[in-house]
Amino acid sequence: MLVAAYLARVYVDDWLSPYLPTQFFLLSALLSALWFGYMPALISLVVGWVIGLYYFVEPYGQFSPANTYDIIVTVNDLLSGVVGIAVIEYLQRTRYSKRMMLAVSESRYRSLLRLDNHRVHQQRLSTRALRQVGDVFAHLDRVLLLIDEEQRVFVQPLLQSLLPLGKTYAAADWIDFVETEDRKAVEQGISSVMQRLRDSCDVVFRMAGAESDHKPLQCTFRRLSVSADRSIYALLQKAPQSLQP
Repeated sequence: MLVAAYLARVYVDDWLSPYLPTQFFLLSALLSALWFGYMPALISLVVGWVIGLYYFVEPYGQFSPANTYDIIVTVNDLLSGVVGIAVIEYLQRTRYSKRMMLAVSESRYRSLLRLDNHRVHQQRLSTRALRQVGDVFAHLDRVLLLIDEEQRVFVQPLLQSLLPLGKTYAAADWIDFVETEDRKAVEQGISSVMQRLRDSCDVVFRMAGAESDHKPLQCTFRRLSVSADRSIYALLQKAPQSLQP
């Protein structure tokens, strides 16, 4: 900035000499305050004042004793420069403060908006979960089994009535009592729902029952969302009674 001010003053020296020796450097200091801050601006003001007195005040290229007029002009120039730099710095700080306040306000608004969207999303999930669970409980007599996220199996009374009596088995072994020809299709359907490839699937299989062998069951395996990241899975019989082959 000082170099540009010096070259500009030299360029117009033929028209301005011996007037306005430091005004170009004052403008340079004000621009420095606007772009770089008050400290570089104050340095530019003092250095520019020295350059202006040395090169553009007679006798050129040296410092002569100052008279009263010179002192008044010098004090006026320096005081004008300091006041201008202070005003620019104040305006810059005010603008920066307002920008920060605007950024903070916008950040808080976005945070509140995200929280509100999350709350609405959770409410929708809860409503959906309650509706699904309520539907299961409304048809509790048709539930064969329940499976949680840890793949723990809870055999329900309806399925227990279809398993062979007098045998000891773990809940997870219920699939072993499905007819061998139907077992693969049942496992694929259950796996697709538990992997969340779809929400439900229909399966038809035969199972050795307590009263009658190899009755085909028409069922639906469904995923029930109980929270944003938790689900349970239910195997429901479509009809109250087994279908005849």
